[in-house]
Amino acid sequence: MMTIKNDSNKMQYVKLNTKTTCQTGMMYISFLLFAYGCINQNSQKENLYATADGLILASLDAAGQTKDRESIQNLIAVADCNSPKGNYITETHTATGGYSYFKQTYSYSPDPFEAVIQNKTDGFQVGDTSHPLPKEAVYTIRGHEFHNIILEVNSRFHDFQKPVVVEIDSTRMYSLKAKDELNHDCSLFFSVKTNLLTAIHFQNPGDEKEIIKTEFSGWKTTGRLQLPYHVRIDQGGKIFTFDYTRISFNSPGFQYRRHP
Repeated sequence: MMTIKNDSNKMQYVKLNTKTTCQTGMMYISFLLFAYGCINQNSQKENLYATADGLILASLDAAGQTKDRESIQNLIAVADCNSPKGNYITETHTATGGYSYFKQTYSYSPDPFEAVIQNKTDGFQVGDTSHPLPKEAVYTIRGHEFHNIILEVNSRFHDFQKPVVVEIDSTRMYSLKAKDELNHDCSLFFSVKTNLLTAIHFQNPGDEKEIIKTEFSGWKTTGRLQLPYHVRIDQGGKIFTFDYTRISFNSPGFQYRRHP
């Protein structure tokens, strides 16, 4: 009887231990499933736009719905700017078809700079219409149309490569290599969290060894679109900032300047 009792106690111990082991195992499996779910969820979020087309479309949708973007016939933007030389004001007046009027007024110079771009590629300086602007100057002027770039990122760049997730200043972003309007290599950066275009790194058209870094921040709702009100440019260590005081769409008094 003592042997049977001891065996019973032993068996009872084994059963209890097995139950505890099963409970522990289930908790461990649950933890693994939870951990895998979190990892898989983050992985899916980062790999959701594994193609350039998907990421570009997501960025455009983050800025605004298609109907709202396509309803813009003209856009006027005015910014207070700062540079190593001093303060100035930048105005851009753009319209569908590639037209733009560009003006900068400087605190450190009595003469403003004004230019007109027609059909994306042809342009002239106001007051000097006899000499067409070189393509590098046209590119630089169009490069100041920051809000248009965000709303037209799919047509302003081409030859997109596969996006990858990178971390810059503790912020995870998609990095997308592409070609700009001069067919130079450039990199576009999009927020993993919002899908908005947050930065562009491109070659200086006047010095291809120099990389210009443009960053967008201060996003606000304008009409039904999300647009940045602060732009920072790092050109070889020289910092330029744009703080926008006006962004308006479809102005009824919009005027076109044509070649005389």
